[in-house]
Amino acid sequence: MSAKDHNLMKVIVIASIIIVLSIILAGTSVYIIAEKEVVNKLKSKDLVRIAESVASKVDGRLQRAKESSLMLAKDPELINWLADGEKDEKLRGHVIEKLNNLATGFDYSNGFIASKATGNYWIENGQASKVLSEGNATDQWFYKTLASKQQVTLNLDYNEVRQDTFVFVNVLVGKTDAPVGVAGIGLSLKELATNFADYKYGAKSNLWLIDNSGKIYLSDDISKVGTMVSSLVPEQLVQQMLGQFNQTDSNGQQPVVLDYMDSEGQKMDLISFPLKSTDWKLLFQMRRSDSVSFLDTIKINTGIASLLCILAMIFMFYFVTRNLANPYNRALELNRKLEQAVQERTKQISEQKQKLTDSIDYAKRIQDSILPSREEIEGVLQDHFVLWEPRDVVGGDFYWMKQTNDGYLLAIGDCTGHGVPGALMTMISISILNRIAETAESMDPASILQSMNRLIKETLHREHGDLMSDDGLDIGLCFIRGDQLTFAGAKTSLYMKNDQELTVIKGDRKSIGSVRTNNQFNFTNAELTVSTGASFYMTTDGYLDQNGGVKNVSFGKQKLIEMIEQFHGKPLGEQEALFRSRLVDYMGDEPQRDDITLLGFKIS
Repeated sequence: MSAKDHNLMKVIVIASIIIVLSIILAGTSVYIIAEKEVVNKLKSKDLVRIAESVASKVDGRLQRAKESSLMLAKDPELINWLADGEKDEKLRGHVIEKLNNLATGFDYSNGFIASKATGNYWIENGQASKVLSEGNATDQWFYKTLASKQQVTLNLDYNEVRQDTFVFVNVLVGKTDAPVGVAGIGLSLKELATNFADYKYGAKSNLWLIDNSGKIYLSDDISKVGTMVSSLVPEQLVQQMLGQFNQTDSNGQQPVVLDYMDSEGQKMDLISFPLKSTDWKLLFQMRRSDSVSFLDTIKINTGIASLLCILAMIFMFYFVTRNLANPYNRALELNRKLEQAVQERTKQISEQKQKLTDSIDYAKRIQDSILPSREEIEGVLQDHFVLWEPRDVVGGDFYWMKQTNDGYLLAIGDCTGHGVPGALMTMISISILNRIAETAESMDPASILQSMNRLIKETLHREHGDLMSDDGLDIGLCFIRGDQLTFAGAKTSLYMKNDQELTVIKGDRKSIGSVRTNNQFNFTNAELTVSTGASFYMTTDGYLDQNGGVKNVSFGKQKLIEMIEQFHGKPLGEQEALFRSRLVDYMGDEPQRDDITLLGFKIS
């Protein structure tokens, strides 16, 4: 071997050693950093996201139960009936009917009304099942609720016989300082317990719902229900999970994430997530090794990849050093080719993005063209406003108007989905509406909705569709002739406000085009005589379901009704800005969840 080759080999060996050490050091550093970031992400995001997802389901059911119970307790007929000692049989019939509708219509376990005057305990079948007694221990909940002066209280109860946990929502009837009784509903959490299993991560993870004492009321493992969480988790951690050593802010307790070693020497991660609707807490426990098990595979693959890289780099270094006369120029040429390839690929991506953007913009122009223009609407309705805000560039909401020989049709609709799929559904729906309006013998909204239901299902070939992809359309449709207005709705309501009162005309609880809506289903008409100065409003659920506010909950129908009452006296042109600004203020930093359409109009 010549001196030149010997020196070359020394350079190759030294360079190879440097490369090997660099790759090993880089691989080890990357793995340590990756492991640290994975654990940080697990504790700061993944655990919180899982707990937050489950908590939102529990909070949602409890919030709906609270609102339903408050609606019942504030009913004037119920208050008068209880105040009169339940003597009025006519009021009794009305009250029991509302109780039965509440219990069965919203799939609650039961509904009840308890009288302070007589002690009668009424249930949804219309019978006074028993008389409450202050000396009976099982009736103490009633007297404690009356004495609490709190309008709404919640009680958890685990029934061992039925192996189910129930939440009872107790609401004071009448004034909180002088109630005439207690009303509310019972809600089963068995379905939530079944859903808990879907969130388990690995064989050793657990999800529990506990009260402030640490008692488990809900778990995917029935054997753990009714036990104390301190029997499963170290006592010191339990106290921290319950928030006794945790600082709170103005919104209440924050999630607490801790880790500890179990009896088998395994690292465990634990999060306590407070519920917004009550002072209960959700605990989620999982084994660290289950959540980061993929790091072992990454370690092995990284080692193999590093070894292959070392061998390849050593070979390439030797080949380049021995066989290429000018490595530097070759490197420059390679770099130039790489830059050219990157530029070409970047150009292709930019062109594809521009084509996609152009396509969506064109879809927006098409959708705008099929909606009635402001001039068309003003030709029929001089005083009106339309608040139409798609969540994306295009959306699944629409508004529609059609003049006929003796009146005009006016509608808003909400197709399943948003973005491009929702926009396609709006085009189908508007096309079918136009077809029916041009060929129908009678401008009867209920008949139009029935025909529309049949035609959409035929168009989408959904006579025997899959319930898992059951897209449909929610719509409110008015036919206006002179001072007569006929309304029919599919899961959409009409709000009418005059100087005396606000009336909500509810549509049928069926969607157009849904597999669940039979072709022969008869939608219901509501006939109204329009009084002077009356205003009408229709909205899709995007406005009502938008979350925000301090508690980050849905805007809700009640706030909409309050705004209609407040803004009724103003011109509708001014009302549009007020409705828009009130919703924007409520949203805050929250993103828009769905397409939004709100239509307000007066009949000249």
